[in-house]
Amino acid sequence: MIFIFAAHYGEVENIIKQKKMGKRKISFPFLQYCTDGWNESGAKKEQKQAGKERSCMKESAGADGRILLTICGEGRNNAAAAVAATLAKEEAKKGDILLSIGSAAMLKGVGEERLLGKWFLIHALEEEGSGRAFYPELLYQTDFPTARLITGDKVLRRSGATCTTETKSYSSIEEEISPASDSGKENVSPFGTNAFVPMCGERPERMDAEETLLYDMESTAVFQAANAFLSLENLFFLRCGTDFGIGENGSRQLESGKTVPEMLREQMRKEEEKVFSFLSNLERLDAEKEKEREKEEAFLRESTTLAEELRLSFVLAKKLEGLLSYAESLSSEWRAYFQKKREEGCLPCRDKRGGQKVLSDFTAWLLVQEKQGRQDKEEAVDALGAMKEASALSRKKEEFRQKRRKESEKALPLYPPFSHIYIEEALLGGEEAEAILRKFPKAKCIPIRHYKDLFNRRKQNRALQEKSRKLILAKKEGQRIYPGAPVCQSFSESSFYYASLLMNCPFHCEYCYLQGMYPSANLVLFLNLEDYFSDCQRLIKERGSLYLCISYDTDLLALEELYPFVERFARFLEKEPNLRIEVRTKAGGESLFRRLLKMHLSQDAKKRLIFAFTLSPEKIVSEAEHGTVGLKGRLKAVKMAMEEGFTLRLCFDPMLYHADWGRLYSALLETVFREIPMEKLYDVSVGSFRISESYLKTMTKSCGASPYISFPYENTDGYYHYPKELLLKMEGFLEQRLLEKLPKEKIFRWTEEEK
Repeated sequence: MIFIFAAHYGEVENIIKQKKMGKRKISFPFLQYCTDGWNESGAKKEQKQAGKERSCMKESAGADGRILLTICGEGRNNAAAAVAATLAKEEAKKGDILLSIGSAAMLKGVGEERLLGKWFLIHALEEEGSGRAFYPELLYQTDFPTARLITGDKVLRRSGATCTTETKSYSSIEEEISPASDSGKENVSPFGTNAFVPMCGERPERMDAEETLLYDMESTAVFQAANAFLSLENLFFLRCGTDFGIGENGSRQLESGKTVPEMLREQMRKEEEKVFSFLSNLERLDAEKEKEREKEEAFLRESTTLAEELRLSFVLAKKLEGLLSYAESLSSEWRAYFQKKREEGCLPCRDKRGGQKVLSDFTAWLLVQEKQGRQDKEEAVDALGAMKEASALSRKKEEFRQKRRKESEKALPLYPPFSHIYIEEALLGGEEAEAILRKFPKAKCIPIRHYKDLFNRRKQNRALQEKSRKLILAKKEGQRIYPGAPVCQSFSESSFYYASLLMNCPFHCEYCYLQGMYPSANLVLFLNLEDYFSDCQRLIKERGSLYLCISYDTDLLALEELYPFVERFARFLEKEPNLRIEVRTKAGGESLFRRLLKMHLSQDAKKRLIFAFTLSPEKIVSEAEHGTVGLKGRLKAVKMAMEEGFTLRLCFDPMLYHADWGRLYSALLETVFREIPMEKLYDVSVGSFRISESYLKTMTKSCGASPYISFPYENTDGYYHYPKELLLKMEGFLEQRLLEKLPKEKIFRWTEEEK
């Protein structure tokens, strides 16, 4: 369903005619237009008959039956009221789309006639006076250039002498344009009392020369009201630059003799075909989202019906839902399983005890089915025989082509990763920030006040962001170094701390707890390393020594070419004899080791720089650790680091369940024993997958179906883990094999006592 909001009828008159929309005949404080499907359905209550709430509307009107257009009226209060009332009355659901469309005055580009009539997709909104900033999501590629927009309370006016064709600086625009007031006197800058540096100061070096600044009276109110109901990726703001504010005397009569409404219609129709095309793409996107939603709702209905047949309590019903999600991720024939139970008379169950028995049997059956399913797939691949390697390469190429083709066929394709880089104002023009920006010459740079304004936005779609990540350059304030978490091994270190240098990870591991920890998938790089060094020195002074993990909840080695975190910490380490640093990674890092070699670090510093490589079976790497270096590459890096004299730790943590885990981990250990001189290792760590209850709950909701997320884990004191018997079997197996090559004191195994 698409909701369109505009301040005035003239701004959407052409859309109403093109979509053949009629005035909606219901009691509502705002004027609304809708397609035939909406007219026929009338009020929302009439659509709920026979459970056909939206499907009947879709059938009666096709794609055009899913648009509702509301005329808000001018100003923030009207806009907020219209959006909130409409979305509440229509019971806006997940996947619904909102398009805010209208005219705007030009703030930057005063007198630049070439911009009049152009449409812009808004990428940043600021509220006049309060200075609050809002950032619509930039995931989908469109044909529109992007712009910033200020929302104020009053109509802009212009001085007669300022309408020239020359390009104005930000400071000159601020002086020449101000909100019109009843007294006729100029008010404060439209940028607010807390002027937004990139908007009204000297243009930052990296600011796009084509950066466009617009002004309207509704957008921030629309954004705030809509975001209470809808996800960020479904909010779109289109504005047409139609004027530079009203005349100095307040007249709306233009030099051409045309009235403002006439001029507005003329300007907004210059690119109307572009707008119509975009709206058609939104309809296609809406249809795609509707299919996804219908699939989710159908699954939930099946789960609810089955829970009723099993007479399950609320808690067990949620457990069943999780098991069914796990079955879906494995492509298991669970529906056939329960249909057979019905034929056998086991369903519906007579009592709760019977339902619990069926649920327990289903859990056991599911694990057996997983193993059989994986074996069938592997046998099918092995049947290719001698052509296996060539076919694998061909399949990868074909899969890549199909992925690109599928992406291009979507209504709105996604931007590639790092297409946009957000940077805090305090870092603009800085040497380190500029060095990073130069590595992305095609990326659009968007200044922001604080990274949390973007990173902590409400209702973000993390799974979708994973496919189109943005880079955020920021300065970390407040606490920067933290004590280690309960579920992580401290290796008997009394001063075990970690530093948050990068929020999120450049890799995407399906089981990673960061998916439940952060609301956004975007990457935040903190560039104020000197502050981290000062914090380290303070802790060393207080505690005598410090063991610091700098790649604790990310993978710094993967971004070392972008910003040399590890290299700079290595230089700092040389100066601090009571500091030890651990770098955890699933990357290769060969270029880093070559650079470290040129630094001529002392042997003592090398011993205190610990590289901890996480190792997983190649099968699990390919299935769940997307973007990481394969096992062969990791072991090559281990040997290189070892040869250079650095301290090495191998981490078989987290150990992940797989239907064929015994064979996979046996093969992994055989490879490690063959390639790595185990006696030269500092130590190894062993631990099966575990995660906090709150993180897993969030991951289950937001990250889609993955067998590594939806596995039927057990909960103990707020932490999920594998069933006790399986956990002991897996970890015990790994520990016993490692004892063949290492003394027990070099094997650290995570236990609940460490919490």
